[in-house]
Amino acid sequence: MPETQDQKSQDIVSLLKEYISTKVELARLSAIERLTVVTSSLITISCVVMAALLTFLFASLTLAFFLGELLDSNAAGFGLVALLYLIIAVVIAKTKDQYINKHLQDFMVKIIFNKKKK
Repeated sequence: MPETQDQKSQDIVSLLKEYISTKVELARLSAIERLTVVTSSLITISCVVMAALLTFLFASLTLAFFLGELLDSNAAGFGLVALLYLIIAVVIAKTKDQYINKHLQDFMVKIIFNKKKK
């Protein structure tokens, strides 16, 4: 028995609704996957940064006490370390637009758009 025009259009509408529903679900699942990848990356990067900061802190204290012992003055040792950090801060402030910002932006884009490794 041949299908009527009305039944064919209902089938097309039904298929179109199913297609749209599937595309919406795919977009939702893709967004969830991207969010979980970014979140897990941020958590692991945060742990690495915390460990690096603690290492940097203790290395700075060690250097300050060592210089203090060499100069027979802890204040002088800590002052030299503070001066070193001031110089580093000035250099970073002067070069951040040229070097640092671009690399940070590229790094963040890679994290956000990087697909989960299988």
